Amino acid sequence: MSNLIKRFKEDLQLAGYAKRSIQSYTSAVLRLQRFYNKPLHDITEEQLRQYWLCCQNEFGWSAATLRISYSGIQHFFTRTLVRSWNIFNDIKWKREQTLPTILSLEEVRKIIYALPTMQSQTFYLTLYSMGLRLREATTLQVKDILSDRGLVHIHGGKGAQDRTVPLPKITLWALREYYKTQLLTFRLSQPKMVIPSLGPQWRQRRPICQRSCK
Repeated sequence: MSNLIKRFKEDLQLAGYAKRSIQSYTSAVLRLQRFYNKPLHDITEEQLRQYWLCCQNEFGWSAATLRISYSGIQHFFTRTLVRSWNIFNDIKWKREQTLPTILSLEEVRKIIYALPTMQSQTFYLTLYSMGLRLREATTLQVKDILSDRGLVHIHGGKGAQDRTVPLPKITLWALREYYKTQLLTFRLSQPKMVIPSLGPQWRQRRPICQRSCK
């Protein structure tokens, strides 16, 4: 890791950005560096302009992807390199107004029960029924479930914000069934994670890998 990237991460950390945001912004800056294959401090304002035009017109990036790229690169050049370029005031990408695809309960049930393992079925039922993001579901701990109150504490959500969500009865039932059948097989008497990794012995108290869930 170069000293500039290390400094950039520290600047974002001191500014209070969440770990996930720091990763996204750092990736955006490193992608720019790979594009030009030159030191970041040698990239000019005009080259930055041409880069975003290429990303939009040639690579076909969405407005959402372009905004993430803009935020990371803008923070890097203004905070870490302390450059006041006009381009950061001129560029705007409109937010795309799209409606999500809403599945019926029967469609959701068919998708979940079509999954190959009880672990994946329980994981996606938990994620969908409580409206969790992928990272939130993979890092959910047993201590966060308040079954007597029908609530679940979610830690470190978007913007590093905690929140409380309702715990559906069907989800609580599914988790209990999962523990009775799956976890006893792996002799995991006191699980830490709601959906732990079921690999080798040393991984059983770790969260399930996000990559394996995609």
